[in-house]
Amino acid sequence: MILLVLFLGTLAVWVYRDMTAYAAFKKAADTRVRQAFFRSWVVVSALLFGVGTIVALALLGRLPQLWQPPSEFAALASGDIVAPFREALADRVFLMFVGGAFLAGRLIPTLVHARLTRQSPTRPLRSAVPGDVQALLPRNGAERLWAAALSVNAGVTEELAFRLLLPLLITLVTGNPGVAFILSGAAFGLVHLYQGWAGVLATTLAGAVLSLLYLATGSLLAPILLHIAIDMFGLLVQPLLERWALEAGQRSRGHDADC
Repeated sequence: MILLVLFLGTLAVWVYRDMTAYAAFKKAADTRVRQAFFRSWVVVSALLFGVGTIVALALLGRLPQLWQPPSEFAALASGDIVAPFREALADRVFLMFVGGAFLAGRLIPTLVHARLTRQSPTRPLRSAVPGDVQALLPRNGAERLWAAALSVNAGVTEELAFRLLLPLLITLVTGNPGVAFILSGAAFGLVHLYQGWAGVLATTLAGAVLSLLYLATGSLLAPILLHIAIDMFGLLVQPLLERWALEAGQRSRGHDADC
């Protein structure tokens, strides 16, 4: 109970601090200032969600849960809610369809937005991640390295905290893992309040999928890798693809003009 109260209290402070820091970050123009923000977010979140989770698990005598799901989750993992998801993961054709749909859902808007940007040069590049994340898009090579570090760090530490530690703490208090994962998913969404309510909704839904993936596979590795991939695609890959499409269109238009 004490660890749960400490976790939730620390989380509330983090959300307030993050919203304040992000408001200042959006005003920063100097890349050195922006990189300092990136560095701070990586270090502090690694300590809070990464090291903090490991310390809490050690205090509970639950370090083996890092590679083996808690027995408290077993009934939920084998229940009717998770079973269809587990069956879907075993269907390669279904997974290919979902992967193709995901890429199409990202790439088509990217190409459309690039075309609109060519017609309106003042239109900014945007991220694939819903919510107010425009300022997070890196502006040079150094910032891309920090964005990559931020993506990897978030994928690892947030999954440790919100797919393992927090659900475990709530389950130990309530005895209900289903409620624990619902509340943990809501907390995961609220951690992204700095992105606005659209970001909260999007990350809450993503958290639900990541939780199902964890329960279905019995491993944190799968949700960690998916989380990293989502963040990398939104912050790095799609903006680069959009910039490439924009530049290709401009070169084509310039060539047509020369002809």
